[in-house]
Amino acid sequence: MKARKSWAMAYCGLAALSVALMLLGAVVPVLMFIAPAVASLLIATVCVECGKTMALTAYGAVSLLSLLFVPDKEVALVFVFLLGYYPLVKPRFERIRHLMQQHHPLVRVRCKLLLCNGAVLAMYGLVLLLVPAGSISQELKTTALVVSLATLAMGNVAFLLYDRALHNLLQVYQLVWRPKLHKML
Repeated sequence: MKARKSWAMAYCGLAALSVALMLLGAVVPVLMFIAPAVASLLIATVCVECGKTMALTAYGAVSLLSLLFVPDKEVALVFVFLLGYYPLVKPRFERIRHLMQQHHPLVRVRCKLLLCNGAVLAMYGLVLLLVPAGSISQELKTTALVVSLATLAMGNVAFLLYDRALHNLLQVYQLVWRPKLHKML
């Protein structure tokens, strides 16, 4: 039992790797959204191996350290507001599929997109509250609205792709990587 606890604590050291990924996401612009997504996959593996409590602790540690040390706060905020905890709530969304499949098959997707859009709007609302944009001309406001809506639509598509990739990578982890990891122990 004691060996299992120490192994779980050591496995939660993946939080350090997650923070390093977040730092990399701040340095390499193309990794701005990829780094938090990969870090969230590491949080998901902590959940599989050590349970939800340890995964929530790892999520909290990565969130706090990212907010403190990652220079690009948008990278940290994407992790904190959406991608970091999403693997922990994803199983609840997957249960919707079984309960509501006969009534309406898109309920699960709508719920996921509601979470995504709510988190993104809350994140950028907080950013605009803390760093007001000031007075912007009306023409710029209209253009900004159109660009923001297009970006949000692309973000929804990207989130659904991330959701599917997370599902597939967790399956690969369960079937391929986890048995190899446990053989090493």
